[in-house]
Amino acid sequence: MVAGDRLADRIGIGVLAKVFTPELVDRVVEQAGVREQRTRTLPARVVVYYLLAMVLFFQSGYGEVWNKLVAGLDWARRFRARLDLGMQPSPAAITYARQRLGWRVMERLLEETAGPLAGQDQQSAFVAGMRLVAIDGMCLDLPDNQENGAEFGYPGNDGGRGPFPQIRVVGLGECGTRAVLGAVTSPLATGEQPLARQLLGKLQPGDLLLADRNFLSHGLLAEVLAAGGHVLWRAKSDVDLPVLEVLPDGTWLSRIADPAVSRRMRRKGASGEDIPGIIVRVIEYSVTSEDGSETSETFTLVTDLLDPALLSPRQAAGAYASRWQLETCFGELETSLRGGSAVVLRSKSPPMIRQEIYAMLCCYQAIRTLISHAAGDAGIDPARISFTRARDGIRSRISDSGCFSP
Repeated sequence: MVAGDRLADRIGIGVLAKVFTPELVDRVVEQAGVREQRTRTLPARVVVYYLLAMVLFFQSGYGEVWNKLVAGLDWARRFRARLDLGMQPSPAAITYARQRLGWRVMERLLEETAGPLAGQDQQSAFVAGMRLVAIDGMCLDLPDNQENGAEFGYPGNDGGRGPFPQIRVVGLGECGTRAVLGAVTSPLATGEQPLARQLLGKLQPGDLLLADRNFLSHGLLAEVLAAGGHVLWRAKSDVDLPVLEVLPDGTWLSRIADPAVSRRMRRKGASGEDIPGIIVRVIEYSVTSEDGSETSETFTLVTDLLDPALLSPRQAAGAYASRWQLETCFGELETSLRGGSAVVLRSKSPPMIRQEIYAMLCCYQAIRTLISHAAGDAGIDPARISFTRARDGIRSRISDSGCFSP
């Protein structure tokens, strides 16, 4: 409550402008090669800030977002003096300015601002000295038009094609603070594992990467280990995990085989124990309710940490539960910023859709930065500060000259 009571004051110091400084925005615009060559009513820097405001006010129209952004700002009064008749830009002018900016600027802006926020003293962010990070994916509904359908594709099942095209987003996040470490987008036909490979450069040596059953494979496991990370991944029930050696704590050593090698050797009559692969330790557990009336399904985890002294089964179970922090992150993106999982993105074309998604991720990271700093000053866990409350605080102060000043 102490941090919550002071949150509005902390927002007032200008968290958005501190995360997305004019110098940073100008540098990213320059690197992307989209800086205007002549004086425009909507220069690139202003368009970037407009996109961030557009995310914060997702349910508002273009004109209303503009009014919220410029209301009461000293810079806005000077800026408006340069416009004929002092009128706000039309939706068509804003759309053209967004198209001129492109989506790579917002992607680069996220790369510049994404990263871990937890200090070494934040216990919830670490286990056995390893930073907990998680990788996961989500799919977002898009406006149903021919261009989006051709670019991104439609979901489908036995009941037929889904009503909206979808884009796939895979993100890497820090569990203790829910900060974004990196994110990539793709058409629906591209699976999560290929996208995960694009994010491995965001891992720091010694990070413990958590992932659900869709990510476990010989190839991706090998690449994570080569990048210097450790893994704690859930295995599907049909994954071949032969018992090579039972350890004193009840876990056992096994291996994750290369599928091609496994098929060749099985055709030759080799047993599961004889097939080579990456040696892993297997940890199985279930969760029982406090009153003992309910027991969960069995969780089967694999890790490259072979020594039980480095990661006990109890530590592993607690660490894997932290993976839900990233799912919470995606939930906050869908509900707190976008307005709900059933809400379709406002952008109509593939480039603008990517631009909007990266703007969403940028805004999310800025809010997480605010929360992390406020929690650090108050000496509490960032999880105790409401993301929605922080978002609302920024919305209410968006026009403060110190908060968001292009």
